[in-house]
Amino acid sequence: MNITILGHVCIDRNISENSSYTAPGSPAMFMNKIFKQLPDVEATIVASHGTDFLEHKGNAKLYPYTPQGNKTLIYENKTQGGMRSQKAFNREFAIPVVIDTGLEEILSSSNIVFVAPILPNLSGPYLRKSLSLTAPSTLKVLLPQGYYRNFDAENNVSAREFMESDEVLSLIDIVIVSEQDHPNMQDLARKWAQRHKIIVLVTLGEKGAVAIKENEEIQLPTSSVPEHKIIDSVGSGDIFSAGFAYRYKVTHDIKEAGRFANELAKQCLFYTPHEIKIDYRALL
Repeated sequence: MNITILGHVCIDRNISENSSYTAPGSPAMFMNKIFKQLPDVEATIVASHGTDFLEHKGNAKLYPYTPQGNKTLIYENKTQGGMRSQKAFNREFAIPVVIDTGLEEILSSSNIVFVAPILPNLSGPYLRKSLSLTAPSTLKVLLPQGYYRNFDAENNVSAREFMESDEVLSLIDIVIVSEQDHPNMQDLARKWAQRHKIIVLVTLGEKGAVAIKENEEIQLPTSSVPEHKIIDSVGSGDIFSAGFAYRYKVTHDIKEAGRFANELAKQCLFYTPHEIKIDYRALL
């Protein structure tokens, strides 16, 4: 199975009262950790990046294959006194990848294409042109969190409305969002599902998720993990998304894909992000 993730990568600088560290970030990189451990999957991340990302890319397959300059998008996540702030730097370098013959080949051979931005700069026309290169059977999945982000003159991240929703959603088969992405996320999800005749999943943290298909709502519950046993929950939503799309492409069964994705996300709670391991057989 060929999977393409169209979006962004970044370098995360995480700073808190007790520690600070730098690591690769973005939904694309988290999903890549999962796809590298699934059988017969070849994953490609399509995202601009600089030479400063090479030490962070690990075994990820990036397109373009060589850096485009020296700098990569940076997200700085700072927690002090229980308050979290976020800044984004180098945004001018995180531009959409040029649609050339190399990208055409990647997209045309993809079984699943994820659109997973962390900036709101993948325009409707750009996605229309990109996704028109895929086969009719290609499953197109949107993780829209980047469309909900704005930035002020000091690089602080703030909330934004998904103004491109009608144009972008008309190109997509499945949308996966978090209940935290918008104050009225489930109401929005119902409108999207009805208007665009697509499947919309809303993740609900330890409660699992709900899938909305036109007027039908399908609960995808999960069992909770005791908090003291959780090593790290960062990236859980991205891991769920990876698992759901993969299993849905194989089975075309929403409930089965939800079960698989919930179990996969639970497995990953017991590892730090750079140590994530999955037991594929246990998921079946």
